[in-house]
Amino acid sequence: MMPTGERGTPAPAALADRTRVAMIRLGRQLRRQDPPGPSISWYSALATIAVHGELAIGALAEAERLPSSAATRLADRLEDAGLVERRRHPTDRRGVNLAITPHGREVLDQHRQKGNAWLAARLARLNRSERATLAAALGLLEALVDDGEPDHASPQVTTHPTRQTEAR
Repeated sequence: MMPTGERGTPAPAALADRTRVAMIRLGRQLRRQDPPGPSISWYSALATIAVHGELAIGALAEAERLPSSAATRLADRLEDAGLVERRRHPTDRRGVNLAITPHGREVLDQHRQKGNAWLAARLARLNRSERATLAAALGLLEALVDDGEPDHASPQVTTHPTRQTEAR
């Protein structure tokens, strides 16, 4: 049984421990399902660039929580692989944006399709109520990861680089 805090809700430390273990196990299972190819950091960066259309390297570093130098190296590797291209910034002549190439989009789409099949099969086993609960929990988890504050007052749609989910 999980220790409880005020008003019978799970204590934050106990909830953190249980969530962390579940996320580690889920992450391990998901990595096993990933198709061979570029690393997960490449896919995460590609998804971030794809959702934004074009993105400056500094914005990519911020979104991916990377140091600027690491984001530059990542952008170099993605460009060398033909997955992204650099484009002049439309208003800053010194600036450069990253844009996903058609090949990059194809690689990203294939990765999503193959990598998500296992999880989709598991989620299909849940009933509607359980899926709705999971969607709400995902909105909260995404807000925590993004250093945002969950909105407890109203239904929300949470946009994430790899998906869009209704959360409540």
